[in-house]
Amino acid sequence: MAENTTTTAEGTTPAENSAPERAEGTNQRYERGDRAERSAGPRVTATDLLPELGEGEGLASDKEVSNGRAYEVTYIVQANVANAVEETQERVKTLIEEADGALDNVRVSEARRLAYPIDKKSDGVYVVINARFSKDLTFELDRYFKLEERVLRHVILREDA
Repeated sequence: MAENTTTTAEGTTPAENSAPERAEGTNQRYERGDRAERSAGPRVTATDLLPELGEGEGLASDKEVSNGRAYEVTYIVQANVANAVEETQERVKTLIEEADGALDNVRVSEARRLAYPIDKKSDGVYVVINARFSKDLTFELDRYFKLEERVLRHVILREDA
């Protein structure tokens, strides 16, 4: 960026109490970008999330699951609702265990700012569950997550062997 200067008999000196010069149109883009940064808050990427996840509960089970595959179930729960994380986590565990599945790992993050508002909520708690169960349970889990109002987003991924 160019520095403001004034020309005097002695030569060129920096101008005092004047705003820095900006090219025509640059000022508008700067303000718009500045405004977007302030309103969006810090951006969260997948690599930012992983190190801050809480410790797993050491659930790695050696239980043999007939006709089962390894899945990763990730969902976001509203941050400011009392007991929402514990209740949804218990319900998912119950569904998996009733379907003769096995939990391998559960990780829960602290309340985090979302990249964009979801249902007018700007904070959420990420829960990641690694488990083994049959394909039929994915439909039941998907149905539960869609009906549960405290769950903002969810995804069920099959892990490669």
